[in-house]
Amino acid sequence: MQIRRRSHSDQLRGIRRPHQNNLQARRQPHQDGLVLVLVLVFALLLVSSIATFTRRAVVDASIVQHRDASARAEALAQAGVQLGTMLLLEDRLREHSANFRIDTLQDIWARAETTELREEDGALLRLQIRDSGAFLNINSLFSQNEENAARSAFFLEAFLKKVIEEIPGPPEEKNYDSHELAQNLTDYIDADEVSQRGELEDDYYQQQDPPYRAANRALLSVAELGMVKGFDRPLVEAIEPYVTVFPYAGGAGVNPNTAPPHVLALLYGQDALDAGLSRLANEALVREVLEHRKKDEILCEEAFVDETRGIACIGIGEIIPGQIFPPPTFTGDVFHITAQAEVGEMRRSIEAVVDRSNPTEPTLLSWRVR
Repeated sequence: MQIRRRSHSDQLRGIRRPHQNNLQARRQPHQDGLVLVLVLVFALLLVSSIATFTRRAVVDASIVQHRDASARAEALAQAGVQLGTMLLLEDRLREHSANFRIDTLQDIWARAETTELREEDGALLRLQIRDSGAFLNINSLFSQNEENAARSAFFLEAFLKKVIEEIPGPPEEKNYDSHELAQNLTDYIDADEVSQRGELEDDYYQQQDPPYRAANRALLSVAELGMVKGFDRPLVEAIEPYVTVFPYAGGAGVNPNTAPPHVLALLYGQDALDAGLSRLANEALVREVLEHRKKDEILCEEAFVDETRGIACIGIGEIIPGQIFPPPTFTGDVFHITAQAEVGEMRRSIEAVVDRSNPTEPTLLSWRVR
């Protein structure tokens, strides 16, 4: 029998092996703990990634939803303008059939303001239609002949004085001169290039940044008043509820059948106590006009009764004595349509100005989306 003798190296390996096993045994828990930490880190990263993805997906879905709601609200408002135009054409057809043209708040287009159109999912459409006579056409003040130029100046000054008085704040903080403002506006619109004070109109405007020139034409928007010397933003904002610039040419004054109370106060006629003095309508005259309208009575240039058609008109001169300036209008073809649409939290408003003088092809004069 041969006995294999273990070499010295084998003996050493045999001696070391138990020691190495002990080291591995001692290292095993530490390695397991490290693996556990790594697993937890990766798990947290995975959860965070999922949360980020979910949040982003929710945000993206919300953006898409709001975008769709916004697009639908705008489309609904556009449809509202089309509906308003159809109501205006229907009213024109009725006037033609009755052979009687007077715009009042009893017309079909005016009654649309009291109606809300709501769809099954809650989408809402509101309409407001007003004829240009519901406002003062500021351009009409400058389309008068020379005979009425002086009266235009007096009226414009009285109007601006009224507006300035109604601006909130103590009088000493409202540093406006109605007479100077009236002159500046006239100079900005009239055709010549010399101001009423004998200066070149463009001297002031060429010093602005950027420089520009006096328009020497009708105003194209109410906001353009801010280009006129002395007309700052608070003043223009105070004027806006009273005026329109439509139609640009050939316009008339206020329609007493449709104008709101604050615009009715601009009816400029002879004073009841002094026939030689003209002034803006006072509260008593405005109330009297409103009382007639409350009774569905129609105000016309001259009183008349047509029993065959059941039409009766009260002459405006019976309420406001003397010649009214600018001459009031009782019918018109230019209308302001405001269509407000709501779809969920999204709201869109479209303000359009439509001319129905050609019923077969109404003309869009202005379009603004808000």
